[in-house]
Order: sequence, then C-alpha cells, then structure tokens
Amino acid sequence: MPSIASPTRALWAVGLFLAGTLAAGIADADSSYRLGQGYRLAGLGLTAGGYASIHLSRLDGEPSTLNLKELSLFLHGDVSPAWHFFTELELGDVFKLIKGNAAALEPDFDVERLYLDHELSDRDALRLGKFLSPIGRWNQIHADPLVWSVSRPLTTSAAFARHAAGMELYGSRPWGAAAVDYQLYLDGSAAFDPTEAQEDTFPDVAVRPNPPSSFGHGQGLYLRYRSADDNLQLGLSAARYSLKEQPPSKQLLGLDLFYAKSGWELAGEAIYRRNEDGGGGSDRGGYVQLAAPIGERLHLVLTHERYRAAIMGEAVEWSAIGLTYRPSPPLSLKLEYRDSHGADALMPSGVLCSLSVLL
Repeated sequence: MPSIASPTRALWAVGLFLAGTLAAGIADADSSYRLGQGYRLAGLGLTAGGYASIHLSRLDGEPSTLNLKELSLFLHGDVSPAWHFFTELELGDVFKLIKGNAAALEPDFDVERLYLDHELSDRDALRLGKFLSPIGRWNQIHADPLVWSVSRPLTTSAAFARHAAGMELYGSRPWGAAAVDYQLYLDGSAAFDPTEAQEDTFPDVAVRPNPPSSFGHGQGLYLRYRSADDNLQLGLSAARYSLKEQPPSKQLLGLDLFYAKSGWELAGEAIYRRNEDGGGGSDRGGYVQLAAPIGERLHLVLTHERYRAAIMGEAVEWSAIGLTYRPSPPLSLKLEYRDSHGADALMPSGVLCSLSVLL
C-alpha cells in the first residue's frame, strides 16, 4: 500500500484539497458558475459537477481516523433532443490518516453510474445502463451534501445492492393536484456489469460475516406519492432479486416517508427481506430522522434505527444526535454523537463529523 510517511504532509494534502475545492466554488463577477450547479464544458457539450466529503471519526474500540472519503465527478449532456447521457465516477477512501499509523493512499475507483436516458413522452422515459437501485429514498439521494447525518442507516443499504445494471422505465402521473412517480426496472448485473465492485453488506466496519453485496439479476418497482408542493412524499419498494454471493433469491418490501414544513423535515424508511425459499431467517429494520431548525442555517438532527440482519446473531439499535450547519445549500458541516446497543459492531458508538461540498 502506498503511504505518506509524514502525517504533517498528509494533513497539508487534505488542507490543500479543501482550499482548492472551496475556492473552485467562489464565483467571480465574470463567471456563470455557481457552487452546486455544475460547470458547463461548452466545447464538449457536457456539464461537469460532483461532490467531495471528508470524514473524521472517533469510535469506541477504534483509533481516530481522518478520511477523504469521497471524490465524485458528474458528467452529463444531451446526445440528441431525446437522448441524454449521465455518468458518475468516484474515488472512494482516497486518503486515510489513522492515529498511530502512517497515512495511507489506496483509492478505490468505481463507475457509480453510467446510463443513457431516452424520452418516450412528456411523462415517461427509458434508462439503459448502470444506476442507483430504486429501493427507498436514501439510496437515490445518498450524496453526503444532500443528507442530514454522517451516519447512514443500515435500513437504506444492507438488504440490497446499492447499484443496478440493466433497464429502467420511469415517469410520473398526475393524481388530482398531487402526482405519483414510478420506476420499473430489470437488473442484469451478472451480464451487464461483471466488474462491479464488491461492496460489503456492512460498509466501513470490520465485522464478520460481511459478505459482498452486488446483484446477480432481479426486478422491482418503486412508487412515490408526492403532494402538490412536494412537502409530503410516501414511497413503496417491491423487489425480487439474487445477490451474487448470497443465495438463494430474495424478496423485499419497503416503505419510506418524507415530510417537510417550516424548515422542519421528518423522514424514515422500513424494510423487510426474506429468502424466496422461506429459509434462513429475514432481514428487517427501520429508521426515523428529524431535522429541526435551531438557528440560521443550523439544524438539530435526531436519528434512531433498529435493524436485524439474518446473518447476525442479534439486532443493532442505535440513536444519534447531531448538528448540521449549511452556510449555503451546497456546503454541509456535520457533528454527530452516536450511541449503539446490541450488535453494536455494525454501528459503533462514538463521535463523527464530516465536511462536504456539492460542486
């Protein structure tokens, strides 16, 4: 593993990254660029964007860690009036500084998303390629600057692969003054994405068992009700799929909720997964999260989750209290304390913080 012998140099590297990232988002009077809105590459007919996040953690039983966790680049553009291109390229765990160890550079490169969208009508479109699995709400908006907490609930990822590859039909239909969105998808990751990175079922923790989680093949449906002002959203997920290294085939049902009013936000998800042959137990869990404004651009964030995985002997139950400061919508600074019980190795207790920016 390549390493930087001096922690001081490593900290300088992170500092320079932060300075460069923030400076890139400060638009001068002659520039049309605005932080969080992407940058137009006129010569290529593309728009570039992305996000970056740095995490600092002090968790029970683990040394303090500073991690340049994500560097993601978005590229999107119009191939023709009806065809649109999008890709997300990500470097994960770019840089780690662990107390008592040399700083490590071992980035993990992944094509997070790569697809073409074809407009079939004003209400419907067809997506071909690799995309985020349409299960629940969090997985489809998971970028660090867009979520309230440092901790990602297990409910939003542990029971299914985070990415799918194949075909998706999606669109929206009016329902009175409200609307219902749909996503109907077929996954063929075994054939279309054989090099898919083997993400662990439980990321960022050293636990056993912790099998890889990537789809073999499957299909599913996601429905979302949206009120006229989008302040109330209710989602339903249903899927049948195989995981490459976790037989047999699975059946999944999930629900999600989002409600916003006067700067307050309430969100939650619940999920149930069983083996299709009826054996081996089930995965089940849910979380709820409240973000309450307590000052200008400052929110108090409360999260609670209980999750039981069939491959673990007991459930994990954890709560977190945090502060999230957003001086502008694309910038987010989070501080969080997490307290965990049961299978607490899945979500260790401790202090976490992150700094993230949407470019």
